[in-house]
Amino acid sequence: MDATFVVAAIVMMGVFAILYRERAKTNAAAAAELSAKAAAGLAAYQRQFEETNNWIRDCRERGVPPEMICGSVPAGFDHDERVLCVLPGVDLLELRAVRRSIRSGRSISGGPTIRLARGLSIRLGASGSTGVSESESFDELRQIDHGTLILTTKRLAFLGALRTNSTDLQDLIGINDAGNGIQVHRERKQKAETYVLTYPLIVDGLGINGSMIQLAIEMAKLAQVGALKAAPLPAQVEWKKSPFVENHSNPLQCGSLYD
Repeated sequence: MDATFVVAAIVMMGVFAILYRERAKTNAAAAAELSAKAAAGLAAYQRQFEETNNWIRDCRERGVPPEMICGSVPAGFDHDERVLCVLPGVDLLELRAVRRSIRSGRSISGGPTIRLARGLSIRLGASGSTGVSESESFDELRQIDHGTLILTTKRLAFLGALRTNSTDLQDLIGINDAGNGIQVHRERKQKAETYVLTYPLIVDGLGINGSMIQLAIEMAKLAQVGALKAAPLPAQVEWKKSPFVENHSNPLQCGSLYD
């Protein structure tokens, strides 16, 4: 009997060891797969970041506001006005005051509890509660509308289901990158407006983000007043003869790369 028990125990320990080893292999494989996915995601993000920076630098060097037409161009703009960006699927967010009430205290009862049956009881006397009710107000970013954000050579417009905003570029006093959108500050309006893309939009093989939209608006604003110029090309290197060296056989000693 003891020998049978020992054998059974050894078999069970072997089974548990095999199960533990297999589970460890599964966990290791899952961890390796998760790590590989994380590394691939990070590499894709870094590549997107670098390509976006190159795209922004190229736009600045050309000195021309970029065009990002991702939808149908609406009619109704001026004849001398050119549409630069059409970004559909944009949420308009604004800060709204929200009030929340908080009550602290305890409930009181005026009489005893009588059990009539299992799960059924009654309480005699009046009941109520004591405590203090407090309310606080704070601003919360909330969705106001959904529509299309349009940038032209004259204005920034939002065509939504509930409202239409149209602002001259020179009335924009601040444009901030908001990740997948932008935050706009304009004259004669106290609260900022936030425009957020709700699904990916592609231009030149890149996913449009807030920094690209911000660049387009800023360059369009400068172009409107004629202040936008292409970035100067790097100065060409000129070879000049050195007046201090008489040995002209060595080119490293008979010339200068500096002005």
